[in-house]
Amino acid sequence: MKTLKVGVIGTGNMGRNHVRNLAAEKKFELAGFYDVNKEQASETLQRYGTKAFESMEALLDEVEAVVIAVPSTLHKEVALLAAERGVHALVEKPLATTNEDAEMIRKAFEDKKLKLAVGHIERFNPVFAELKKLVDPEDIFFIEVCRYSPYSNSGRITDTSVVEDLMIHDVDLVCALMEGKEVTSLHGRGESVRSERTDFATCIMDFDGKAHAVVNASRVSQNKVRTITVHTAEGCICADLLAKTLEIYKSTNLTMDQTRDNSCHQEGIVQKFYVPIEEPLRAELIAFYESVVNNAPVAVGGEAGINAIKICEQVVRRTEM
Repeated sequence: MKTLKVGVIGTGNMGRNHVRNLAAEKKFELAGFYDVNKEQASETLQRYGTKAFESMEALLDEVEAVVIAVPSTLHKEVALLAAERGVHALVEKPLATTNEDAEMIRKAFEDKKLKLAVGHIERFNPVFAELKKLVDPEDIFFIEVCRYSPYSNSGRITDTSVVEDLMIHDVDLVCALMEGKEVTSLHGRGESVRSERTDFATCIMDFDGKAHAVVNASRVSQNKVRTITVHTAEGCICADLLAKTLEIYKSTNLTMDQTRDNSCHQEGIVQKFYVPIEEPLRAELIAFYESVVNNAPVAVGGEAGINAIKICEQVVRRTEM
């Protein structure tokens, strides 16, 4: 088995999780990491015992691939440097802060024939992976998504809207479920509740005039919710990304033993499945390995990352008018 020599740039919360997974996975040789924040770098070094590089350039000269987990405003600068040095990259979501910057990144990697993956980690949630197997885009007529989080003074990003912070996950998931279908119209509403930006938003996406999706995102709710409900003519499937369950509802309209006065009428059946737990970040990194080492298709590439940004930019314009 070929190992992939990899590094991590940025060791905030997400970056440290990447370091942890890469250090434990035999498919990778973790060369080390770089972080401009010396305190974060020292903490990561003590916890995982790998090498702390003095510069991004020094790290990029030592690796075949890199995970970029710096703040979103720095994605363009760091990703373009990686492409210039001939290094494959997995860039945390969003790929960039604007559609134009994201397109520039995609083109830089394409020109160098390098692999570019985008860290839309919910694609690798095992519940979503199973849901995607169960539905055909041609059969879907409605999708409803709810992603709610309680307000946190320190835990959530408040210099961007909830659209860029949370909704972008589900915009990407809906587009993945509706693979091959174009978004023909889009509507958005939002409310500022605890910050100066939109804290609760609703997006309505129409696909080819035959299906639509409603995506709700909140960072000011009292509860934590991560659900996707997919409706088809045959029934509906409810996926709970937190509880790791899938519930399948199907109509039967069946009357049992019609010869009796008290015959039983069954309107539908419900099947509930618990999905085996697998860490999505590990699955994402393994998919990245396969794309680089074995030339497998990139699971979530530049085009998907750009598409999510384009849609979210439109939602932001509509919610913050």
